[in-house]
Amino acid sequence: MKKKIFAIVLVLCFSFTALSALGIDLSGDVGLGYMNYVIITEYENSALEEDLKEGLESAVGTGNLTMDNPKSKDTYNALNIGLSLKYSYFYTNLAIAFPFTQVPSGQDPLGEKLKDMGASNKIKGSIIFDSQFGAGITLFKKTDLNIFLGGAVGFNYIRTKRELPQKFVDTIKGDDGKVLAKSLTEIRSKAMLGLGVDVGVRYFFTDHIGIGLDLKDTVYFLPLSTKRYYKGTAKNGGSFTYTITKDGTEDIKSLIKYSWANNFSMRLGMAFKL
Repeated sequence: MKKKIFAIVLVLCFSFTALSALGIDLSGDVGLGYMNYVIITEYENSALEEDLKEGLESAVGTGNLTMDNPKSKDTYNALNIGLSLKYSYFYTNLAIAFPFTQVPSGQDPLGEKLKDMGASNKIKGSIIFDSQFGAGITLFKKTDLNIFLGGAVGFNYIRTKRELPQKFVDTIKGDDGKVLAKSLTEIRSKAMLGLGVDVGVRYFFTDHIGIGLDLKDTVYFLPLSTKRYYKGTAKNGGSFTYTITKDGTEDIKSLIKYSWANNFSMRLGMAFKL
């Protein structure tokens, strides 16, 4: 094993030396760290607002009603694995995280009902992909201690799976009152674009290898895709998928007025430069 590790290090050093001799300005880091991802969603409240307005008009007379829309906040904390590459003034920063819990707060129309029925915050088979593509500058480039400052366009994708409580599953009944479902899993996904910053601090022990700390923060405000659907098993053993629709098409977005998110991650690992 020691011989294999020594051989790998030797090959990497040789590769770095060869590429450096060619004048290629490439650097970066790879490592493990922490990710905090928060999604804020404001839901449409038109149906409740109309009912409340009618009730108030009949009780106190004609008037104008202003009503706040319900908001929810979903927080995910996770271990992340990341890689950043910098070529000249341009860079990309990629991270994959695996959250195990979802911490909801605020008012989610369906979430409130599930919470009352004992829904767990545990999620499984879930993933967050976070990335930045942008440009920046490296300070103190010719010294052992480098500081990178960058700004970028960010892209984020999250997909979560959560088993719903049996108490909720048992509410899925036919006209005869018999329970039709055996299990049900909620699956959510969202893809967004935004703007972010990246700060990297690297200290090099040799000309090419060192240790790096990377801090990345991105605000997402342009949703590209929002999905929420349910996969389950019927009492007869068959599987099924249920999707919220409107006019025959998938339309979870019709319930949402707007949403935005913030992703912060920090990572410590091996740094390299040519």
